Amino acid sequence: MTTDRIQHLIHRRFSQISIRYPALVRWIAERLSTDHFRGLPLTVLLGLLIGNVMILSEIAENLVNSEPMVQVDQGFTQWLFRERSTSISQLLYTITWLGSGYVTIGLTLLGSFVLYQQKKGRNILILWLLMAGVGLFVQVGKRTFIRKRPVEVGYYTESGYSFPSGHSATAMTLYGLLGYWLVRGRRRLRSRWLVGSCAVGLVLVVGFSRIYLGVHFLSDVVGGYLLGACWLIVGIVLSEWQHTPKREN
Repeated sequence: MTTDRIQHLIHRRFSQISIRYPALVRWIAERLSTDHFRGLPLTVLLGLLIGNVMILSEIAENLVNSEPMVQVDQGFTQWLFRERSTSISQLLYTITWLGSGYVTIGLTLLGSFVLYQQKKGRNILILWLLMAGVGLFVQVGKRTFIRKRPVEVGYYTESGYSFPSGHSATAMTLYGLLGYWLVRGRRRLRSRWLVGSCAVGLVLVVGFSRIYLGVHFLSDVVGGYLLGACWLIVGIVLSEWQHTPKREN
């Protein structure tokens, strides 16, 4: 729906407000418009970004205050430990490396090369901005909350602090962004669903592997997802904004 159409509907229903505050009504209409990216799509993305930040802040506050979430973490970790099997652990141990620094840096370099071949220099900048940003914020979070890992149930020894999960945050950002670009470049709906499902599944499996292997708590992974999603939203906004016609900027 166009900006003018929305503005007309607002004027019909709220004529007094429309006459008294025309600039405000115009601004609202532009935020709800679906005929350009800076309208409803951008509004929804910014709303999701704010929501993610609020939920992440709530989780962090619960951890600091040792609220029920900590007991949920402990209970879920102990349950997975009791149900842990050797074959699944070995499989997830392999999969969890898809969120490691070595693999993500390698994929970022490979992705940059492909984007260079496609002459998408701006996307290269977006990719590196997001990976640097999420990496920085993960380290800031770890050094701020200084949460110990559940070492007593760890399948293997992992260094560093626990909250937020760097693997989960990085996987959400990297695979989410690459998946988004691939989906956007597909015309067939079936191909889009396939690529999107693979990206979502990969992110979820990497996060679950961190809990199953006993190197992170549930809230660490959720916090990592939320942090990674924040940077993913930034990447989507930057990606779409560069395709917005200059007359709309």
